[in-house]
Amino acid sequence: MKFIQIRDEPIAPGGLVEWTPYVPGGLGNWDYDSRLTSHNHEQHLRAAFEYRVRTRREGGREAWLGLSIEFDEPLSIPAIRSVLTQWIDRHEVLRSHVVIKGSGLQRLTTAPGTVKLTMGRIGWYSESGPLVEQLAGSFDRATAPLHWPAYRFATVGRERSFTLLFAADHSLVDGYSLIMAQQELVSMYRAAREHRGANLPEVGSYVDFSAEERRLADQTGGDHPAVGLWSEFLAAGDGGMPALQAANASAAELPAEATGAPVPQESLWGVIADDATANRFTAICSEAGGTLTAGVLAAFALVHHELTGDREFRCVLPRHTRDDARWLTSLGWFVGVAPFCVDMSDSPTFDQTVARSTAALKRGRQGASLPFLRVADLIGHVGGPRFVISFIDTRYAPGAGAADAGRAKVIRSHSYSPDEVYIWINRTPSGLRYSARFPWESPLHELGVASSANTPGAQHEGNVTFNSGEVDSGNALRVDPAAGPVHAYLHGFAELVARLGDASTFSPSL
Repeated sequence: MKFIQIRDEPIAPGGLVEWTPYVPGGLGNWDYDSRLTSHNHEQHLRAAFEYRVRTRREGGREAWLGLSIEFDEPLSIPAIRSVLTQWIDRHEVLRSHVVIKGSGLQRLTTAPGTVKLTMGRIGWYSESGPLVEQLAGSFDRATAPLHWPAYRFATVGRERSFTLLFAADHSLVDGYSLIMAQQELVSMYRAAREHRGANLPEVGSYVDFSAEERRLADQTGGDHPAVGLWSEFLAAGDGGMPALQAANASAAELPAEATGAPVPQESLWGVIADDATANRFTAICSEAGGTLTAGVLAAFALVHHELTGDREFRCVLPRHTRDDARWLTSLGWFVGVAPFCVDMSDSPTFDQTVARSTAALKRGRQGASLPFLRVADLIGHVGGPRFVISFIDTRYAPGAGAADAGRAKVIRSHSYSPDEVYIWINRTPSGLRYSARFPWESPLHELGVASSANTPGAQHEGNVTFNSGEVDSGNALRVDPAAGPVHAYLHGFAELVARLGDASTFSPSL
């Protein structure tokens, strides 16, 4: 299943309809809700509010995630309306909103059955570029976290097919939510078309989860194991989070930066290895006594050591916090972070690095057992993760095969961070996929879409044009290692995975 920035791939043209939730009477008719807000959500809201005060522009808009699902049948308006309202009823986080009141927060929630949908016919698009620009801009505007709804649906209808799209602020969803949600929405639509129930399992509420997580975290003091682990990790980096400093292109190449406009991050995505190569690489990891997760991180550690000569490899890992079966298919922001550090001072072999990565993963679990923002409060740390590597195995998610074959993809917004580097590695039914966002490194030439789409600040209708066919043929080595640090990382990682996957036994050189 692909994970891409929304402008990275075309969407087949057609008739665009935007579906906007509303509650008759507005927030004044909602119920006051005493359940607490997660640390992640509160920090996200306050950062957006501070940005609004400072710039007089809506904050947080570059933090949405979403879905794009392809249906090979004509769009039924009654069925899609029914599905979307049922889905809002199913996931309470879509019917709950938190507002800032002075130094505190107030949650408001509305009951199932109260949310309606406005159907807005935007128009017919005969080209993909203007359609993608309209959707990207609409989702940017609709997902501001200080407003409800901070999400929006859209459909693109054609004679024999349609696309369903959904975008939501990160405070409402995470990547795992969306991987699970694509099959849920497909099942609900099929059921609606056949006039039957979808027979979905019961699902827990992220609002309940976040309240309990916040209550427990606020009762925790400095003696929690996560506090000591993070303190040690940060002290090893002179008090700061590890960073992979990807240098931006020059001001001459990035005219938007020279004018003071925010420069969007560069986005790359593609395939590291096919299924057969990924299976061979997994076998090598198992022979070394580790999981595929440990092997992926070991490979990055080896690449880092080769490129930098650093004595340690340090990054931050997202860890899901779905610690109960009722949260398995819930929409929400079920993500903690863990420190990851591997000693590379003796230039270890791959199998040695896998063993060290396995130990680091086990130790790092303690770091994710308490929200990092609570840890930061307790130790007086300011600042968040800057170099993040995520690994998810999606093969066992419902509908994973069809999604990976092109039925669905997870989409994301632009990011404008000047220093964050995020790399996602996903094991899917077809192999190992990668996605990355990072400060701009490349010259302004084609990297997945035509150069006009990659020009920072180019947000005007019609600016996006696409290559014919799939933009990435699956060869990760197309990434230019000379362009910058992240390109070099991905290039080295892909080469190492392929080389290890082709090896039948370990050799000292590995």
